[in-house]
Amino acid sequence: MDPLPWYRIATTPVAVVALAAFACWRPSTRVHAALLGAAAMSAFGVLMDQVSARLCPEYFTVLHNPIPGLTHPTLVGLVWGVLGAAGGGIALGYAAGLAATVGPRPPLTARELIRPTLVTAAGVAGVVAVTGASVWRTATVLGVQLDPVLGPAIPPERHVAALTVGSYHTAAYVAAVVGSIVLCVWIGRERARRATTRPA
Repeated sequence: MDPLPWYRIATTPVAVVALAAFACWRPSTRVHAALLGAAAMSAFGVLMDQVSARLCPEYFTVLHNPIPGLTHPTLVGLVWGVLGAAGGGIALGYAAGLAATVGPRPPLTARELIRPTLVTAAGVAGVVAVTGASVWRTATVLGVQLDPVLGPAIPPERHVAALTVGSYHTAAYVAAVVGSIVLCVWIGRERARRATTRPA
């Protein structure tokens, strides 16, 4: 694959820095929640990709457009963890911020969203762990090999790892979307509960 274009590498960190600057200029629950989501999911993404870069480095060089000059597994996991997760984290956090503030019911503060956001990230991590273990075990038992197009580019001893890493990355994206929906539903129910218990 062709190297990852520079603008795609720069877009995510620039967006996070711009969001942080905007939060300082015009602080609000929604913006702070978006930053919280970016931080939580980026931290998870970095940890996940530290494992991925060691199980199957080709996931980032063959199955993705490689980043020029980036070969050390720790740096690969760090950079791709942020690039792959920060944007989704911003979306997750902003959705939570909207759910926490829109409408007449008692709003939740950004501080009150820290724990549920971390619980959501932990839930995604749990799905990733279960998916990875299941796919690895099944692929090993079945002796899975990649198709002839990808096979030569990835050493045979890492074919199972490539399938495993690709599977749990996909599971992470799906789980993050579902987790975001569950988080917003929880926020709505919590605000409704507070509305019914608020003194007249």
